Amino acid sequence: MEYKKILITAANGNTGFPAAKELLGLGFPVRAFVRNPNKEKAKKLQQLGAELFVGDIQDIRDVRNSLQGIESAYFVPTYPNVLFQGATFATAVEEMNTKNVVVLTQWLSSNSHPSIYTKEHWLVDQIYKRLTNTNVIFLNPGLFAFVYFMMPEPMLQFGMMPDFGTNAPPSNEDIGLTAAHILKNPEPHSGKKYRVTSKELLKPEQMADIVGKVVGRKIKADVLPENMMLKMLRSYGFPQRDASQVIHYVKEGHNGGFSINAPTTTVQDIVGKPADDFETITRRYLNDNPMLKQSILNKFKAMKIMMKAIITPKWRMSEFERNQGFPLFENMMLSNESPEWKSEHRK
Repeated sequence: MEYKKILITAANGNTGFPAAKELLGLGFPVRAFVRNPNKEKAKKLQQLGAELFVGDIQDIRDVRNSLQGIESAYFVPTYPNVLFQGATFATAVEEMNTKNVVVLTQWLSSNSHPSIYTKEHWLVDQIYKRLTNTNVIFLNPGLFAFVYFMMPEPMLQFGMMPDFGTNAPPSNEDIGLTAAHILKNPEPHSGKKYRVTSKELLKPEQMADIVGKVVGRKIKADVLPENMMLKMLRSYGFPQRDASQVIHYVKEGHNGGFSINAPTTTVQDIVGKPADDFETITRRYLNDNPMLKQSILNKFKAMKIMMKAIITPKWRMSEFERNQGFPLFENMMLSNESPEWKSEHRK
């Protein structure tokens, strides 16, 4: 049987790469939309048989060209321009009569959320719901598992793990696999919304115990004061715009937003395998990490990182958000505090 070629955007990314790789393994031809063809993941996909399409996902001319001859696509908006990218891709798929699109959105998606990214996700969702020529399927995961391992040095050397509240954090791989298996036969999924989670709903202390089991030492989950978290993010080189949104998501986790309706059976139902559990995800991220070894040199490196965070000036976040022109509404609220959001997300 000859399959139609499938377009994967952000194919160098966290979920685009596993989606493209899985589809290639299933025998589907894949066009991998990348900005940088020299990255390791792009080269790997090309080795596996993918056609690389090099372009700018924000340029509708490139998007139109990437959709030539494409019946189905996986669209992954990337920060910071979620709304611009979403509107651009939606315009192009409608023009090109693309039959099926899986859209990666956000569990928190809300029109009254304090996060600009979450408000933009909501607007993108509304755009895709109104397409007339395209069958749309939404994937709306919550806080990804990889964020727990973005600052591994304090965790592995000093046993300090961030507390983001109760969560069933999905793996990048499971999100990508779910997208791939929907695209394998998208028609039965048209118009549906799926939440991908990990296998279990865990409290922060349970996650810390699992990490401790994997690394062989005591790990404690701690709530970082907001200023310290921002200083840590700044010292690690995270963009200020992204860091400004992280604070809202941490508050959402502590407010129970990620625990509602979790865990789900989405991965099992669509992919046909159990969702990754947190121990599996932890081993994937930490088993080969050089900081796993307890040594004087590694402790010195971790201490240097901690000292850098302490002396790093804190961001003037309110002034930054005003200068960015973020829309700031009256009575903004976390998703789990919004009656409209809860009516759409509770079973």
